[in-house]
Amino acid sequence: MNRDKLPDDNFELAALIDRYVKGERERAILKRRLIDLILFEPLAEEFDMSVRGIQNVVYRAEEQLFRNLK
Repeated sequence: MNRDKLPDDNFELAALIDRYVKGERERAILKRRLIDLILFEPLAEEFDMSVRGIQNVVYRAEEQLFRNLK
């Protein structure tokens, strides 16, 4: 995954996440991770999931996002 392709502007990043990531929960988790820079453990508590579950969601959502960034 190439995080260098991510825009610096949070509004633009949020719009890209909304456009390319499927699933409301997945979009919310990825926004909290990439925009708010929340670590996996606090995300797991916030979304009432295991840390591994959060990691799986983030990695899948990042793949959806990065696949569409050129």
